[in-house]
Amino acid sequence: MMIALLFDWTRYPESGNYWHAIRRAVFAPGIVQRSGRHMKLSVGDVLVGIERGQDPEKLFDALFNSSEFSFFYEDRLQKGFPTIFGMVFENMPRELGAELHEALRTHKGYVGAVSVHLDYGPHLALYRNRLPPEYRIEGTRLRGFYSMGNLDGCDDGDLKQMRLYGYRDIGWEDTGASRTILDDYDTPRHFERVAAFQRLLTEGLPGGEDGAHQLVMLLEDVNPRLFNALGAAAERLNDAETEEEIAQVALSGRRYLEQLADTLFPATEAKRGKRVLDKAAYRNRLWAFVEDRTVGDETTLLSLGREVDRVVSEMNAGLHADRPKIQIAKALVDASTLTANLFAINPEPVRDGYFAYSGALRAFVRDLIAQRDRLDA
Repeated sequence: MMIALLFDWTRYPESGNYWHAIRRAVFAPGIVQRSGRHMKLSVGDVLVGIERGQDPEKLFDALFNSSEFSFFYEDRLQKGFPTIFGMVFENMPRELGAELHEALRTHKGYVGAVSVHLDYGPHLALYRNRLPPEYRIEGTRLRGFYSMGNLDGCDDGDLKQMRLYGYRDIGWEDTGASRTILDDYDTPRHFERVAAFQRLLTEGLPGGEDGAHQLVMLLEDVNPRLFNALGAAAERLNDAETEEEIAQVALSGRRYLEQLADTLFPATEAKRGKRVLDKAAYRNRLWAFVEDRTVGDETTLLSLGREVDRVVSEMNAGLHADRPKIQIAKALVDASTLTANLFAINPEPVRDGYFAYSGALRAFVRDLIAQRDRLDA
């Protein structure tokens, strides 16, 4: 799940930089590193005061009493509110959150931990949209985030400091247009779709909740736009009763596979042997993606290629035949699992922080050109 560790930043007057003191408290014990869990971390001030017109009681309740996972030291929270600093870990298991909570018990500035639910407006506004992404972490591997190619703003000393806490493989990662004004995937409606699909995965994946959260994070890395089709399919499936309604779910699933192919291997007029790779040939393009990343590994090529064929066939069958809901649900879960397997071949080149935002980028450039032309007129 997504778990926020919360701190009263007024308790660190002697440190000079409370983020450094808090970071040391969280990472020095080595709990996060030993977990090996693949997570993303965002950090920043959740609250710095009460703004005009805000109801303190409602704000307190929304931020701290609206989570399914909640551990607090009530006296510290009452004293600290509203000066709250947050470390929000995406894809953190409950057990790891509870272990960190216990390890931070004696740390004077720590006030507690809550699960964050981005389909809930106050959580989205304060735990995500206000906090910039900081790190991608996995075992002793760490990448510091920077945005829109702005490497000049990166501080190598920050990453070197993380070596003191056991991180050996360190570097930087461009998050592209995510979390910028060009990000259209930061609305409650988007995260309602994500949550609907996550519930479907929780029921269908062997890893349950933990597997669902990890897969959702990986899909967001590939392209958050994919959740438009996936979330629509999950929402429709929940309410579907007739054959036609179930067929609409399968159609959303096929659109997802088409969008996945667009992301991994964009359409081209070129051919590969006798196979076309145009917009309609999304199955061929998924095969081409696998071929390009499994050169010399015939076993992986055939295994993933057959899975592409199976999932595409199963989804298409749902459009034309009487398929029970449970079978369509399994096809959707299989499609998302296939995505993770494709992504795992070579994850870093697959991540593209710009592809999903290309429309917003083009619109932004057109607006700039139009403003320039008006000034020159």
